[in-house]
Amino acid sequence: MTDAVLIKIGYLVAAVVAYELLRWRLVLATHEFRTRAGCEADRWAADPRVHPRMRTTLTAIADNAYRPSAPWIVLSGWVFMLFLPPGRLRDTEVSDEPEVTVAIGALLAKLFFAAILTSPLACVLAVVVLAAGLLLRGSVEALARYVAAAGDRFFANAAGYSRPA
Repeated sequence: MTDAVLIKIGYLVAAVVAYELLRWRLVLATHEFRTRAGCEADRWAADPRVHPRMRTTLTAIADNAYRPSAPWIVLSGWVFMLFLPPGRLRDTEVSDEPEVTVAIGALLAKLFFAAILTSPLACVLAVVVLAAGLLLRGSVEALARYVAAAGDRFFANAAGYSRPA
């Protein structure tokens, strides 16, 4: 009886050690990527063309990239965003200049992936969440187009699609 429990505890300890070694290797392999993304975030946070609220966001994300809870916070945010309407995510003002807005969008993606890349389990779950998001968003948009084409004006207006006259 005690031998079986000790064997299971040994397997658990070995699994935790193997996971930590994998996590350590992943952190070392992606260190340069996270460092460059953080430096780029600091440069953009000092740029006066970026709105002050976005500057604060960039600084906060870059400063928290190495925290152990960062991948899980990002992952929970992505799960939360799955259930938001698509137009809701576009309400944040980044800059008045379109090229700055595009650059900040790419930088935010880099920062989010830099945070996720500190945990192997978070990486696997992020792939699952992103795949589910693509399937869910694609399904909802396809349904909205189908209903809009069928002539339901209320749903078409609510979904942001207009039927050709």
